[in-house]
Amino acid sequence: MKRLFFPLALIISFSSCETKNNSESSTTTSLLENFSFSVDTVMVDVGDELFMPGAYYKFELSESSDHVFTYFEPEFEVHEIDLNAMKLVNRHKFEKDGPNMIPMYLNYMQNLNETELFFANSNQAGVFKKTGEKVKSISLKPEDYTGLDPEFPFELGNSIQISPDQKTVLTLPNQNLGTAEGLAILNLEDKSGKFLKLPALELTKNFRVLFKQGNGAISSGENQRLYIINGHFIIDSGATSDIYFYDQVSDSLRLVTFPHQLVPKAKTGEFPPEVDSNERRREVMNEIRKQISFSQFFWNEKHQIYFRMGEMNRELNEVTKTYSSDTYLFTYDKDFNLTGETEVQGLDFMPTYGFARDNKLYMEWVVDENPAFIVYTFNF
Repeated sequence: MKRLFFPLALIISFSSCETKNNSESSTTTSLLENFSFSVDTVMVDVGDELFMPGAYYKFELSESSDHVFTYFEPEFEVHEIDLNAMKLVNRHKFEKDGPNMIPMYLNYMQNLNETELFFANSNQAGVFKKTGEKVKSISLKPEDYTGLDPEFPFELGNSIQISPDQKTVLTLPNQNLGTAEGLAILNLEDKSGKFLKLPALELTKNFRVLFKQGNGAISSGENQRLYIINGHFIIDSGATSDIYFYDQVSDSLRLVTFPHQLVPKAKTGEFPPEVDSNERRREVMNEIRKQISFSQFFWNEKHQIYFRMGEMNRELNEVTKTYSSDTYLFTYDKDFNLTGETEVQGLDFMPTYGFARDNKLYMEWVVDENPAFIVYTFNF
């Protein structure tokens, strides 16, 4: 394993403010009182394999968290990386056509168990063995589920997740380049479905901007997210700290809010939903990004806590083409009570869309012609 120092490699420690539990009025000592972190870059040993190192998409941990699976679209493969040895150990090959064909232009992937993966795009979904065979196809057509209007106007294949028992599929249906319209719950056993609104997250649509040109369009801004973490279905948004839980046992939604003190609860203000030039789109996005944005949640098994990042006052340096921002870290106990929040001095941007293992947050990177990870080690 080769280890390289990332230009931001550092160790910083600091104190943070105390926070209040989101279900109790008593004050608790912040978990982040003596927080510190370090950053470095680790290359993946791929041996004699030659491929595009920046073409990895989606990262799913194994049940033991010792391996990570990542989709390599150019070859319709899932690469398995041993995180202890930091080495490519397997290339799981899938078919481009025929009865075992996986969805084209794959958008979503889940590691279900030791032998199976879930794949989906906006129109197709299915469970596949890691040896390449299709286990079952899953319909994403509204007319195939009682309880949903056959003329349901939204695509079901947006931000899609399947439950670990493979009995339920959740999606955040949307239309074209818009934000999610709500939550669709598909029962795969009795082929029933229902659609629920997510009122606490509807403000997300106020922080997207669209530019159309000819037959094409670019949409930028905040999105709602649906994911499974530590056995929980979570629906959240970068535009607000509020989150929803979906409980599969009771088939119900629960809204959770947090008493953050260092940052606003959500974005505010009005922005044009559509503009007439790409330059104007970037200008609007720069204004939107100056407000608070929240990352997804991560789970820390060692300390039995959840954490997520946040950022404000994001600025683009036109000369270096790099961003900087005020960056924050928030921690929560296993019941999602807020236990700590602090501004992270020395970290100029918010790491997001990676995966967490132990006290480390891994972000995809490339070093020369090798796949790599930027690794943030958090010392709680």
